[in-house]
This record gives sequence, structure tokens and C-alpha cells, in this order.
Amino acid sequence: MADYKGIKGFTVQSLATDPLTGGGAAGGTWSSGGNVNTARRMQGSAGTQTANLIFGGTPTIASTEKYDGSSWTEVNDLNTGRRANQGFGLQGAAVLAGGGPPGVAITESFNGTSWTEINNLNTARGEAGSVGLLTAGLVAGGTGTAVTEAFNGTSFSEVNDLNVGRQNFGMFGTSTSAIVAGGEAPTTANTELWNGTSWTEIAELNTARDRAGGAGSSNSEGIIFGGTTDGGSTPVAITEFYNGTAWTEVADLATSRYGASGTSGGTASPAAIASTGGSPVSAATEEWSFSGIPPASPVADYTDAIVGQFYYNTASSTFKVTYAGEGPAGTWSSGGALNVAKSSGSTAGTQTAGLYFGGSTSGGSTAQTEKYDGTSWTEVNDLTTARINLAGAGTQTSALAFGGGPPVNNETEKYDGTSWTEVSNLNTARQVLAGTGTQTAALAFGGEITANSASAESFNGTSWTEIAALNSARYAHGGAGTTTSALAFGGSNPTTAITESWNGSAWSEVADLNTARYALAGFGSSNTSALAAGGFNPPFANETESWNGTIWTEVANLATARQQLRGSGSTASAFVAGGITPSKTTATEEWTVPEFVIKTVTTS
Repeated sequence: MADYKGIKGFTVQSLATDPLTGGGAAGGTWSSGGNVNTARRMQGSAGTQTANLIFGGTPTIASTEKYDGSSWTEVNDLNTGRRANQGFGLQGAAVLAGGGPPGVAITESFNGTSWTEINNLNTARGEAGSVGLLTAGLVAGGTGTAVTEAFNGTSFSEVNDLNVGRQNFGMFGTSTSAIVAGGEAPTTANTELWNGTSWTEIAELNTARDRAGGAGSSNSEGIIFGGTTDGGSTPVAITEFYNGTAWTEVADLATSRYGASGTSGGTASPAAIASTGGSPVSAATEEWSFSGIPPASPVADYTDAIVGQFYYNTASSTFKVTYAGEGPAGTWSSGGALNVAKSSGSTAGTQTAGLYFGGSTSGGSTAQTEKYDGTSWTEVNDLTTARINLAGAGTQTSALAFGGGPPVNNETEKYDGTSWTEVSNLNTARQVLAGTGTQTAALAFGGEITANSASAESFNGTSWTEIAALNSARYAHGGAGTTTSALAFGGSNPTTAITESWNGSAWSEVADLNTARYALAGFGSSNTSALAAGGFNPPFANETESWNGTIWTEVANLATARQQLRGSGSTASAFVAGGITPSKTTATEEWTVPEFVIKTVTTS
């Protein structure tokens, strides 16, 4: 006979909405930042919390200011003063499209020093929303219109319209993953999601409003703040967070205001900025920061994600469980731009401490080295030898560069965090090779000598030793792992999807990539955990695939299709930078796997 405990079982928690995951957003707070020099509202903006740019605004001005996380500095003015502006990009690579009054189509780009007029919008407008980067922007809605236009770094093209035409709304995300919320006329709570192709109406804001600011990394995470509830006379301080499913009211702004700008480069989570706004116009800046999981001061009805949590979702009538974050459930978001557009270089390090060295610029081969702090790139000491199509390994302060051309060479250099020093050469000169590992334990495999090669070598910190060759000769392929557990995938010639696994003594063929390609980026920690991103097959590819030791799985695409990009990191946290799109680019994208993943429980 069953005992009482066996009959009774246990209680399963019922929740109307899924727990919040990926950053504990409900625990965020606003704090004071530095005041701008010229008070304004309804300005354009670009960049991040610690590297922001604002331009134009009400009253109609041309003033431009940049922010370093503490103070604002005046820089060169716009060519055409305006307000109700649409801005996107990063501090050193920004775009202002349209504005008013009346609505104009004039577009200008900012290179970190000055503004230059470029190709106009197709539809003149002000009071629109905008997100993205200099090479991949999006402008939606505006005065009297639902028109959406995409920007490719050179020109605008019309794409699918908003379902609800509107103006003066909040917007956040990227050119392929965005949210618009609220707006007028009349004042609304209506929200739409952009998936890179079309707009879909989703859950409404809790408080209908217009003239709100927005900041966020994608269409699954961001905030809308401030605004007015009646078309201009009643400002509010309300902030709402969107978690991909629903809106939650979180900590208010310190000061009720409207017409404040946020961050438009898709890099705002977990940090955002609210600059100026209000009536009379304000010079105040506030900064938003998430406090992590669990939130310091949970809001009403907030449920925090807990690893192993099992519950019943009453809205969808399904049982669900919360797992620790794991691949391949990651997303790409925009990062800081390289100082110089380039391709075919190499990288080392992590998403928050990266290194890019060598490569091809508009002037040819370069020895330039840049380091990344997770927000911006800074130029440091050059390689000893300028080259392209080289390979790299190691960290930001302990890196290795080897091979490349032209002409094809075997030169190896190591970086100590300050300068590069020549060390023992590869045994076989080659270019367009793959590299993995650390400064004292690296692999070099494949590449082009006079033809595509299968040869491989290992480095022990002092010298290179020839090891077992790949089964399939190739160049321009991806690589990941260590000296005892590595992966080679894709490449040319001909274009291939072949993948090989290295166990420390031999290469063996395993499951192919889903998409054959070359000139792709590869990174990961071992022969059971790797990512392949971008490339050329043709055409330019944005596909990302995750390897679990058995099969490749297609996951979230890059925002910008490109080849000859380079990247470093793990399958949980990585970056890619540069490449050809088809022109050389400064764009950086960051790959992040959320801390928690919610899965529906099935019986299979």
C-alpha cells in the first residue's frame, strides 16, 4: 500500500508569466550622471552609457556633445541644425537621419570628429524611432507615417511598414531585432516587435505614453522610460522593462521628463542613459544599471529565475523548467567599432578583453593592433611585421601572431600586453591558416602555401613542431579549442563544410557544418564546444552554428552578413570584429548566452 507521502506528492508552483531571466533587470536603478553643456530635448543620440553622443534637439540647434561616462564635451556641430531627430550608431561612427521641423530627409554621418552629409532618407520625417549601427541601421515611423527604412552604411531602402503608423515613440534594439513602444497620435501603449523582416504586435506597455526614451540590446530585452501621457503636458518618470514576453514597471527616473534620449547602438543592456528632456529643457543625465540576480528591491509580482525551478505556466497551460544558461541559446548584439575598418586580421582574448591585430585596411596590409574592453577599441603598439591572413592565439595580455602574407611568411610574434617581440618561426610559411590555444601552447593548421595545405604544427612557447596533418587540405577555415582538443571547420578550396576533430594526436572527420563556407570566424574552448560565424559561400553569410561535440546547430544570425571577420571567446561569451560586408567594416558584434534558459517540459 502507498504511504501518505507517496499519495500526497508535492506542490507545483503556478505562475502567470515566466520568471525574468538574463540579467535580473527588475533590480535596476537610476543614478545621476554629468550634465550636458547645452540643455535640450528631442535630440538624436548614439553610443553607449560610457561613450554616448547627442546632437541637435529643441530648440532647433546643431550642437553635438560626447560623453565619457562622467562628463560631456562639445565637439563639431551638425551641418544642419534640427530637432525631433533620428540617430543611431556609436560615438565615433554615428548617423543622423531626418528630423524637423518640418520633416526633412537630410542624413549626416559622424566619424568621431566631424559630420558629413550622405545619402538621404527616402521619406522625409521627424519624430521617428531609430536603432542600429553606422553599417546597419533602422528608421521607423515618424510624423504621419508607418514607413520603415533600413540603412546599409551607404543608402536607405524601404522595408516592411509598422502595423500602426505613429510618431514620438520609444525604440530599442538593433536593425534586425527591435521594439517600438507607445507613441502618438493619439497617445498609445501599442508595442511592435521587428524580427529583421516584419513588424508584429505584442504585449502593450502598462502605461500608454508618447515622447519616451528607449534603450536595449534586442527585441527580448530593453527599457522604455519617461514620456508624457497626454501628448506633451504631463511628463512621467515611469520606467518599464521588457523581457521578451511582458512589460514590468521598475524603478522610476529621478526626474519626470519627456524627449530624453537613450542608447541606440543595441548595446544598452545592462546599462542605459537618459539625457536631457523636459519642459523647460533640461541638462540633466541619468544612468540606468541592472543590479543582477536576485534584484535588490523586487517589484510587485516579480519572480526571479532559479536554476532547477519547475512550475506551471497558467497562461500557456504548460509545465516549464529553468536551466542554467547554455549554448546554443545565445544572441548577437552590437559592440564598439574598431578605430579602422579592416578585414583578414586575427584576434585573441575574450569579449571584455579582446585584441585585434594585423589585417587589411583601405591602405593595404597593416601592423596595427587594437584592444577591446567590452565597450570600445583602443590603438596600442603595432606588430613588428605588417601582414594579412595571419592566425592568432592567447589572451589580450599574452597573445601569439603567426603566419600571413604577402608574401607568404612564417613569422611568429608574441605580445606581452605592451609590445610585440619576434620569436621562433613556423616550420612552414603559410597564410589564411587557423590558430587556437595560448601563447605557450598553440596550434597552427591548414592554410595556403603555394596551394591549400593540410599540414599542422604545435607551439610550446619556444618552438614549433610538426604534428599530424588534417585529413582535408584547406585554407580560410575556422578553428577552435586547445592543443589537445581542437576543431577545424569549413574553408576552401573548394568551399567545404567538412569538420575535423583533434584529440592531441590525430585528426578525425566528424559531422559537417550545415552551411559550407570559407573566410568565416571560429572560436570555442574545445573539440566539443565551438561556434562558427559568418563567412562566404557565396553570398556573404550571417549564419552562426554551434557545435556540441556531435552535431552543428544553427543559432542566432549575425546582424551583419560578412566574410574575413575575426573573433575570439567561448561559446558562452565572444566577439567578432571587422570583415567585408562587401566593404571593409569597423563593426563589432558580441555573442552572449543568457544566465538562465526556460524550457517547456515535454513527454518525449
